[in-house]
Amino acid sequence: MEDAKSVNKAWKDTGRDDTPYKMALAYFSLGPDAEKNAHDYLPHYYEWLGEDTAKMIAQSTPKDADSVQQLIASFDGNGCDELILFPSSSDPEQVTLLAEAAGL
Repeated sequence: MEDAKSVNKAWKDTGRDDTPYKMALAYFSLGPDAEKNAHDYLPHYYEWLGEDTAKMIAQSTPKDADSVQQLIASFDGNGCDELILFPSSSDPEQVTLLAEAAGL
């Protein structure tokens, strides 16, 4: 994850006086099939990056409430203005599970 200070510096180095709006995307997979869904979807989607990288992405995906909260806190603590959390499953229940995990 790029440090917000580096992004802000690069922004200023180009002569901009305003503050950049920093966004990020991260995956999550929650519920009883969290592990399966992450490992079924993400390695296939990222196979073009190579097997090891694709597996690493699936393994690092938050799969429980504590991990989701840590992920959100990490991006927030690094100056991210907006974090888009993308499910590893098309099951609409993922939205409810994410809201619960995030404490909303």
